[in-house]
Amino acid sequence: MATTKWSDKKWQGVDALTAAIPEANGQPEASWDQLSKEPVKAVEGIIDTGNPGETLIEIRGLHKSFGKLHVLKGIDMNVHRGDVIVLIGPSGSGKSTLLRSINMLEKPSEGSICFEGKDVTKLSKKELCSVRQKMGMVFQQFNLFPHLKVKDNISVSPRKVLNMDSQAAEQRAQALLARVGLADKLNEYPERLSGGQKQRVAIVRALAMNPDVMLFDEPTSALDPEMIGEVLDVMKQLAAAGMTMLVVTHEMRFARQVADYVLFMDDGVIVECGTPDEVFGNPQQKRTRDFLHKVL
Repeated sequence: MATTKWSDKKWQGVDALTAAIPEANGQPEASWDQLSKEPVKAVEGIIDTGNPGETLIEIRGLHKSFGKLHVLKGIDMNVHRGDVIVLIGPSGSGKSTLLRSINMLEKPSEGSICFEGKDVTKLSKKELCSVRQKMGMVFQQFNLFPHLKVKDNISVSPRKVLNMDSQAAEQRAQALLARVGLADKLNEYPERLSGGQKQRVAIVRALAMNPDVMLFDEPTSALDPEMIGEVLDVMKQLAAAGMTMLVVTHEMRFARQVADYVLFMDDGVIVECGTPDEVFGNPQQKRTRDFLHKVL
């Protein structure tokens, strides 16, 4: 369904339902369905997969507002090493904002986010840069440097940030590209790659920093349908290899096949959570059932 950008100004000829919608200016979008539906109820307590492994991320009481728009409304969850957590839900439900808050691309309005024991909301810029080295993030857009070859797009951060020598950085780039089926693209420029190839390079670039967790923000949304599978295959490989992953996606088949745990978000809260079989096979909340009925 088409979405509409928020606007501070009252629209002429629009009923009271849409009369006072705050300006986005790059902020989250919302669908007309969201504006008209009834309020949803959040899952009570702290969301936890039950994985006995080390807790990498602890989120408590997380709120985020853009002006009058309350996007996240008290998120409480844990992420353990090796978890593969997939976030699903309608556009504008807060999924991407939650992901971007974890590495402070969005500064929370309230609450704490602890990564490996450090509250990232209280770190200095220098300390935050150090923490971000351990969080790989892949966006909807590829964000590759167009003037650099593939090998340099991948090796520049290890060289500049990790002080890795050029030969070692290039060897790492070669090895990672081989893993994703792009060994022959080492010396190509981004303009000569397909969308799926660019996104695989973006994933490799994040992996080159040897992160402890990978954050994927709708990594296939900008791709042509025939390109989606090659990117999802790489993500499946990462999950199988034990990489800790948080993934925002509209690819329901991927979520069902790969996730250890699925979170359904709507209106800034986690409405339902559980294993893929639980959420997709036997959803308990009406809002979850309605959403899945539309997208499956």
